[in-house]
Amino acid sequence: MIETINTEDNRQAICQWLNYSTKKTEAVSAFSDQEQLSFAFFDNHDQLGGLIGKRTGNTIHIQLFAVDPNHQNQGVGKQLMAALFDHGKKAGCRSVTVTTQDYQAPQFYQAVGFEQFAVLSDTPVLGTDRLYFVKML
Repeated sequence: MIETINTEDNRQAICQWLNYSTKKTEAVSAFSDQEQLSFAFFDNHDQLGGLIGKRTGNTIHIQLFAVDPNHQNQGVGKQLMAALFDHGKKAGCRSVTVTTQDYQAPQFYQAVGFEQFAVLSDTPVLGTDRLYFVKML
């Protein structure tokens, strides 16, 4: 029987089982060292951009990132990324990763220091590519 359960309860059980492995690695224990991250850029009381990520062990993955279209190309995104990179360095992280689509400003990620390391063509639909980026801290 398969059931949908609370993600945190499931994660704890899975990590416990993985820790019993005879080949226990640092990577396995990293899954119990997680932190949700949320940064927002405000001008007065108006939110102009936001970034949500997750740190697992020594890596941060950007889950959501956007800047109000009326305020793009004004440094909002760069300031959000700088805050994330600074947090990552202070937390002892080695890298930041992001997965995006070819139409979602990949040039921006390259401009702030990310390097593309993979591409999946025609994913998730024909005619678009999923791009994978990493920035070493």
